[in-house]
Amino acid sequence: MNDRVDYVCARAEHQQSELYDALTMHEDLWAYCPGRAREHHDWRPTGGVSLEDAKRFVRRPEVRQVDPTVQRSD
Repeated sequence: MNDRVDYVCARAEHQQSELYDALTMHEDLWAYCPGRAREHHDWRPTGGVSLEDAKRFVRRPEVRQVDPTVQRSD
């Protein structure tokens, strides 16, 4: 095995506070799902990263687009 993870699972239900080292295959490439789920993934390409970088990627908070028409309360 090389140290290249080509996909990470972004499905909300598969995100965990404790990240596991479980890898699987997707399209004949290594893929990482933080929840160790066996099915119903939302695979996102990484461009080829290490397992540690893949874990950092899934730990990032989701960035949401701001709606400019909504008035802010702060």
